[in-house]
Amino acid sequence: MSDAFNITSPSPDTQHTALFAFSGEIRFGPPYYSLSVDDYSFGQRIFGDAHLWSPSSNLLAVQEWLTLDYSEGPITALVIIDLVQQREASVERVTKGFVLPKAFNGPIIVYRKEFGGQEVDQNFDVDTTKTTEWKALA
Repeated sequence: MSDAFNITSPSPDTQHTALFAFSGEIRFGPPYYSLSVDDYSFGQRIFGDAHLWSPSSNLLAVQEWLTLDYSEGPITALVIIDLVQQREASVERVTKGFVLPKAFNGPIIVYRKEFGGQEVDQNFDVDTTKTTEWKALA
């Protein structure tokens, strides 16, 4: 596939780069991507293009797709990648919808949920300093 479909996203301090490489698209839906950050590849996992860098460039919030099954999904998760400590945490899971990062307020990530094109009016947030589900990047 052409590089024109790929998305390159440098961090605010330009020390890191996230590459969303086009992998395909779901029927009647958006495209999905493989992800690598700097030299680290997330392998066969799939992601939407929704992502957000923290202002300090140490955190990257991404939307992971947990299924491509049209009848089951979408099922998505908000994943926070900590580039300083080389770890990741899944902090929210949405069934039959999409989770979208909106803003970082210090260590707090603000996000919204979208179901069938209908945005949930409420903002949700997670304090990344209180997250306990971290796992090391392999």
